[in-house]
Amino acid sequence: MTRYSFDTHGVSRERLALSHDPAELSACASAVASAGTAAAVALGDGAEGLRVAVERFRVVHAHAFDALADAAAALGDRLDRSTLEMRSVELLVTAGFSAVTTDVPAAHGDSTRPELR
Repeated sequence: MTRYSFDTHGVSRERLALSHDPAELSACASAVASAGTAAAVALGDGAEGLRVAVERFRVVHAHAFDALADAAAALGDRLDRSTLEMRSVELLVTAGFSAVTTDVPAAHGDSTRPELR
């Protein structure tokens, strides 16, 4: 008979590792945005081309960090749901096996059970 098991420890470990990532990535997005703004202001009016490049860098990278933060948060939520789903499956299978094993004596005509007399 094939045995299946869920790696709940592995899922929990990955969820724990991922739990701080969205906040850290959002903080990186804010830091990139602030640094980009400061750099653009420091360049002044004399370096218009460079200031445009810095602004483009700031916008693209801040959005990229925000997108990564959203993806990490979504993955973390999915891991939480997966853990709950795994637990539900384990309980359903256990209940199913329990029902089968408690009905086995009845299937064999166990006369010691009161409901069969």
